[in-house]
Amino acid sequence: RHFKQGDEKQSPRSCQPKTNVMFLKTHKTASSTILNLLCRFGDKHNLTFALPTNYRFGYPEFFSSRSIKGFSQQNGRLYNIMCHHMRFRRLEVQKVMPADTFYFTILRNPVTLAESSYTYNTFLVPSFHRSASFVNFIANPWKYYQPKLQNSYLARNLLWRPRLGWQKIQQSFSLILLADYFDQSMVLLRDALCWSLDDMITFRLNSRSTVARKHLSRAQEDQVKQWNAMDWYLYQHFNKTFWQRVESFGKSRMDQEVASLQARRKELENLCILQVRNGEQNKYGQARILGYDLNLNLSLPDKERCLRMILTELQYTDLLDKKQFPRTGSVPKQLVAKRSWQAPIQGLGVNKRSHVIWPLGRFKKKLLRGQGQHTPH
Repeated sequence: RHFKQGDEKQSPRSCQPKTNVMFLKTHKTASSTILNLLCRFGDKHNLTFALPTNYRFGYPEFFSSRSIKGFSQQNGRLYNIMCHHMRFRRLEVQKVMPADTFYFTILRNPVTLAESSYTYNTFLVPSFHRSASFVNFIANPWKYYQPKLQNSYLARNLLWRPRLGWQKIQQSFSLILLADYFDQSMVLLRDALCWSLDDMITFRLNSRSTVARKHLSRAQEDQVKQWNAMDWYLYQHFNKTFWQRVESFGKSRMDQEVASLQARRKELENLCILQVRNGEQNKYGQARILGYDLNLNLSLPDKERCLRMILTELQYTDLLDKKQFPRTGSVPKQLVAKRSWQAPIQGLGVNKRSHVIWPLGRFKKKLLRGQGQHTPH
């Protein structure tokens, strides 16, 4: 079994694939999975990425073009893809992206978002680790919440912070996806971008085991909504516009394309993944990140492609950084699988301290011998 050229099916309508794309990446909204999708497309087509100097564009401060690695006002350089964490400032982004750029972002139900943020960031946010549990925190948040302390933005209205209200979102973004309806979102995104089906196939990255997720009562959900009232208002508005867009797309057509997406994902999972497993607890919280054991009994091109599908945000950022800013004799033209460290940074020949992805030549013989692979998702 292998990836076939015919598998790269194009959008059913006649259109030109978009190559200038800006994605507003946000916390705990399946955005790491979408970032991988964008990185793979841009990498495959040798597009130019606006890369941050340190994995994020100065977040949580507002975006500035000065936070792009290698950018200067004098050269007037424009980029094809921008997709890393930022606090959105439209005019500043427009300085570095072409006029025909497609802008999109993603939201998530604030109830599950708030619980996820607590679990992932328990030890990073003072307001969180002062409470005994998420239920304890949400029952009386003002007892624990300290807005002036570091990382307090992760404790309340997490959707609202990177943006400034639904009106500005609607003005700036052509498409607002919902993580709660991820497959429908991918169908709408594929239709908007005119990309192939395989371009839209993803494996979940930086995702928790389902056993680690808290189930809340209706009263507790109401407490979360009240505490994150601005997020809830935002979500209600764009939940409505999302389903209006699905209606315009066509329900029958949507069902067919979701089924095709899920079937192709299953094919690639069977090809690439030996098993999905529970990983170790994440660095800043209580979440156990799911991971993959990669099938290495594949041709070299298929191994490299499967590897790209499970690269984490830091790993792919390093790869693109080395591609766009090559150091003498160190351009990573290909990837390798290598048994290595535990979560949160795992696999792919990644150095635990620097996150550097080594070029294929150094490990090609090991890869061909079929050593195992671990990575979080």
